[in-house]
Amino acid sequence: MMKELNMKVNPLYSEVDLSIQFHFEFVQGESKVGEALVSTYSILDSNETLRQSKSASFAKTQKCAVIDRFEVINETEKTCMKKLRHFLQVIGMKEIHSGYNLYRKA
Repeated sequence: MMKELNMKVNPLYSEVDLSIQFHFEFVQGESKVGEALVSTYSILDSNETLRQSKSASFAKTQKCAVIDRFEVINETEKTCMKKLRHFLQVIGMKEIHSGYNLYRKA
């Protein structure tokens, strides 16, 4: 029977590109089976109108995620990606892009 796959999340702030990054570590039982790095950005939604208050106008922004690195062992790839995408959707990522080369550990 396969041990449950757990995901640990460590948020980081990047001053270089002004993004919030998440480092994910995938663990099955006592063993690390992979990791991922995701950057998140705010994007201007051109389809939305500006919100106005008494003193200023604000453009509505959406959140976008880019998977920069995704390294897992073969048999856990789909499960790890499913957990990763679910987390990103829960925190409000409207778009999720893959900006990585898939690395598999033997």
